[in-house]
Parts: sequence; structure tokens; C-alpha cells
Amino acid sequence: MSATEAPERIGPYRLLRQLGEGGMGVVHLGLDEEGREVAVKVLHQHVASDLKARDRLTREVETMRRVRSPRVAEVLDADLISDTPYIVTRYAPGRTLEQAVLEDGPLPDDGVIRLARGLCEALVAIHAADVIHRDLKPANVMLVDGEPLVIDFGIAHLVNATRLTQTGMFVGTPGYLAPEIIRDTEITQAADVHALAATVFFAVSGKPPFGSGTFESVCYNILEGKAQIDLAPPWLHDWLRKALATDAGTRPTAASLLRLSRALDPSVTVLREVARDGGTKILDASALNGNTPVDGTRVLDDAAAPAAQGRPSGVRDDDSYSDLLPPVNYVEPERPRREPRQPRQAPAAIVPPPLTGYPPGQAPPYQPGSPYPPPFPDQRVAGYPPPPVTGAGPQVLPPPQAAPPATQTAPPVPTGPSAQARPYAPEQERPRYRTGHPILAGLLLTVLVALACVLPVTVSLFAIVAALCLRVAHYLLGDLAARRSVRGSSGADPILAVLGTPWALIKSAFATLVQVPLAAMFGMCVWGVLVYMGKMGTDPAAAFAAGAFVAGLFLLPGGGAPRKAVARTLTGAIRSPGAGMVVALVVGTVAFFAVMTALSADPSWAPWRPPSVAIDDVVRSLKAKGQDTVVNLIGGLIGDITKRISGAVLPF
Repeated sequence: MSATEAPERIGPYRLLRQLGEGGMGVVHLGLDEEGREVAVKVLHQHVASDLKARDRLTREVETMRRVRSPRVAEVLDADLISDTPYIVTRYAPGRTLEQAVLEDGPLPDDGVIRLARGLCEALVAIHAADVIHRDLKPANVMLVDGEPLVIDFGIAHLVNATRLTQTGMFVGTPGYLAPEIIRDTEITQAADVHALAATVFFAVSGKPPFGSGTFESVCYNILEGKAQIDLAPPWLHDWLRKALATDAGTRPTAASLLRLSRALDPSVTVLREVARDGGTKILDASALNGNTPVDGTRVLDDAAAPAAQGRPSGVRDDDSYSDLLPPVNYVEPERPRREPRQPRQAPAAIVPPPLTGYPPGQAPPYQPGSPYPPPFPDQRVAGYPPPPVTGAGPQVLPPPQAAPPATQTAPPVPTGPSAQARPYAPEQERPRYRTGHPILAGLLLTVLVALACVLPVTVSLFAIVAALCLRVAHYLLGDLAARRSVRGSSGADPILAVLGTPWALIKSAFATLVQVPLAAMFGMCVWGVLVYMGKMGTDPAAAFAAGAFVAGLFLLPGGGAPRKAVARTLTGAIRSPGAGMVVALVVGTVAFFAVMTALSADPSWAPWRPPSVAIDDVVRSLKAKGQDTVVNLIGGLIGDITKRISGAVLPF
């Protein structure tokens, strides 16, 4: 929906003007029935017809309703079933953090601290609701009187919900993604902490923390933890370094990061060491507190010196001059390199051309078609070296890494439009085999119908009970799937299933009571066609009518619930195409012989008697009573078959 196509009203809301537009919809400024300003997010017309897009919008609404915080825009209203679905949220007058920084420059120190504390408070509330935002970035943060407000939960996930992303793809903005999202490993709430720190870095520096180059170079910097922290003020370095850690397990939680944010003070810096030329480490003068003489030498005053040395203020040790000595640069012990396992039968050696333009012992990056062997899988996860920097100055290549045993070869990294996929990771799992097996379900129904033609009474009763049980299973599993699509799996699901069984049984019994007469009328129609138009005998026609009755229980209107239950059962039981083919062949063979038997064998009416005999007895009895009518005949047949079946079942 473009700005020119925007309607004047949607539901009870009057749209005033467009506020912004994203990949899923357009956000309008609107007025409710009481004249209050609200933000109305309308789904694009070409997206509204997609069921997955509507499911994503439903997830956004349910997720935002779980979060209760003044730092998060709450949902006021929603309509997800109309032709133009929309949601209504609180309107926040102001600009996004991205717009404010691009237009006015980086925030001042006090504004950065307010932003960091406000975002941490919002993240604490989001995580308390078992939610992962997954797309926290400057464009999704509003500044209202200098205070942050988190908006747009379009791709937020519940912690234990099933992923909506396809295998090999990820959702989010590359410059603010955590490394685990790019690697497609387990995503936890620590990913939001990483995105929060990246957002604060943008606010204080005006630049993305991992550069703004190509997609591949940004992902490489994220995976290697190469954030440009030096562009931020020194008092924020330690806070950013902890939150932007590559290992998700070492990042602080949102609550811990909030405590660290409250301790931020631009007037207090930390001594840090800078190594020059790989030699002696000296203190960076820009990070020291104290007086600065004209010659550039900084001297710690009497109050700051003891604190810098780790002693309480006011306590001095005149005999110790260790703080005046240069720090010792110890040589790190070299780790033993593990030699790769040699294959049993090595192929013929490939003699590569001589290396030119690379340092000694440094191999060039792998290119498709190159005579050099491809990199190992774990090197592929970290990405290739960043693209060469154009311009003057030598190119610095990353140091070589020890290669683990070669167990598999990774495909080349995609380029071009497909480069939005994550880099190849050897941990990706094979997608599950899931299909409804409609042919196999049809063969099973054919077997049941053929058996009903051979054993009309017994199989018909079994079909009624089976349809009832399948309906109960469909209602229970359908409600369970609906709950899991909103909040994910939970340990309370078995208890809720047990508690919901009586209501599911009542609904199933009512639906079966409606379906059985409809299927019986369909069977009577088949019997009449075979007798009066096909000139078939009463008993054979009644046997085929029993088969039509059984088929009607599953194919006529109202039989959708048993069919879906059968499809879900087959999907869960058959896990591979080979198993599906074998089962289909076996059931197809059984169906063939069952149909041939139904066409050639005489039906067995036990525990009832043949219909022709029962009809003659009922007609004679009605004539003796003077009640020879069609209604009385049908009632008499039903009473006769009920009496016979009861007499056979109760003793058993």
C-alpha cells in the first residue's frame, strides 16, 4: 500500500498521514473515535494474501501484549481477520534514534547514558515475558523527550517457540546481528544484549559498530568480534566490550547490563594499556585522569594515585615505585599445533602454481576452481578474510589458523542476490521430512470401504467409532498446535490436553451424531440407484450402500476433522520418502485384494441378518398392526438391527 493508495479510514480509525513504511506494512498516524492520536500499522496488500505473513502479524500482536513496560509501545487494538489486517499501538511523537543521529549527529554523553539505561529497562521487561526481540536497532527505537521507546516486534520470537525462518536464512539487520544468528546456532536472549550494545554504539559514534562495507565484510567483522570500540569514548569501552562479546555465554544479562549502565560516568575513565610495535606496553595518555602540564606529561594527583594503584584513597606507600616501572610484556607460550589426520589413501598430489604477492607461509584465500584445497568447515563459519582495502598502504592479511581434521568440504559462499543467506556452517541439520501422504490416506480409505462391502455391519460400526476418535484427536492436537504457535511448547501441555478431553469428546460426539445420518442418507441413495436403476438384488446393493456409508463418514461435509487427524498421524509416523513408498506399496497391494474380494465374495451381515429377510419380517409385522408406511418401515429396520447388535454385544 503506497501513500497515494492509503484509505481515509480503516475500521473505526481515521488515517491522517503516513509515518513510515517497512517490509511488511505501512505505519499511519490516525485518530480513534475519541480523537486521540494512535499509530496504525497496515499490512501491504501483496503480503496480506500470504498466510505466513498473517501468522507473523499475529505473532507480533501476541508478543507485544505479553510485554508490560513504559519503554515498549503497547498494543491498543488489532484486526487480523479482515481483508486489510492492521494493529494499533500507542503513538510516540518524535524521531527514531537513526533519524536523530543522522540529522543532528551523535548524542551527548548524558543522552547516551539515558539511552543505555532506558533500553536496558525495556530489554529487562521483554526478557521477563520470555521473548526475544531479535531486531533491536536504531530504526526500531523512538526518542520521546530524550527517553527511548522500543517499537516494532515484527520478527520477535518467544524463547521456546518454533522458528519461522527457513534453514540457511536469517531475519534481521546485518549490522546489528549477534554472531550466533549468523552461524544459525541456538539463539538466546543474549542476542538482544549484543544488538542493544550495537545500538548504543551507533548513538555515541554515528557509525555502525562493525563497519558499513559489503555484507560479507560486515558478517566477517561480527563473527570475529572486530567492533570499532575505539571510536566510542573511553568511559564506555568496558561496557561495550562486555555486551559485544563474541561468546554469548560471556555476555551479561539485561538486568546485569542495567546495573552496569547505572554506574556509567563520563567523568571517570579507566587506565588501559596500548601496545606499540608489539613491544613495551605504555599507558594511553588519553585515558588518564589528572593534571596535564604543558609538555604533555600527565601526573596523577594525590587523590587519584592511590586509587589507580588499587589502594584506598588517602593511603600511600612511599617505598613502592612499581607504578613508575613499565609493565612487563610476557611472551605467551606457543600452543602445540595438532597435525591433521592423514587419509588412508591419499589422492594424487596437485602441484599448485607458485605463490606471488603473499607473505611467506601465507596462502591466498580459496576461490572456486582454484588448485588450492578449500578451507576447513570451521574456517568457513568465520568467513573469508575481509575484502582488500582500496587505496594507498599495504594490505594486511589475517594470520593463518590451525586447520582441524578435514571431515567434509563446504560449498562456496554465495555471491550476488543470494548473498543474504548466512555463511555455510557444518552444523546445519537436514530438514525434516514432512508431508501429508494423500495417496496413502486414499488407499487406507479404499481398504476400509472394501471391507465394509464384505462385512457391512461390523465395519460400519468400527468406522463410526474410528471417526469419533479421530475427531477427538484432531480437536485436542489442533488446540495444542494453536497454543504452541503463540507461546511455544510448555510442560503444561499434557495437563491441558487431559483437561480438554471432555470438551473435545462432547464436540466430537455432537459432530458424529450429525455426520452419521448424512452418511446414512448417502448410502440409501446409492442403494436406491443400484436397485432401481442397476437392477441389483437387495442384499448386494445394501452391501455396497454400507461401503458408501463408510466413505461418507470421511468424504462428505463434516468429515474434514477425521481426514486431518489421519494426515497428521501419517506425517508423524513416516519420516522418510523411502518409508512412505514402502508403506504405500504394501497398503496398495492390500487395497487391491480387498476390492477384488468385495466384488466377488458374498457379504456377511453378522451379527445382523440379511436385509431382505429383515425387511420381509418387518413388513409382515407392520401389516399385521396396520402400520404399513415408509416411516414405520425405517423405524422398524433400525429397531431390528439395534436389537440384534445389542443381543450380540452385551453377552460378549
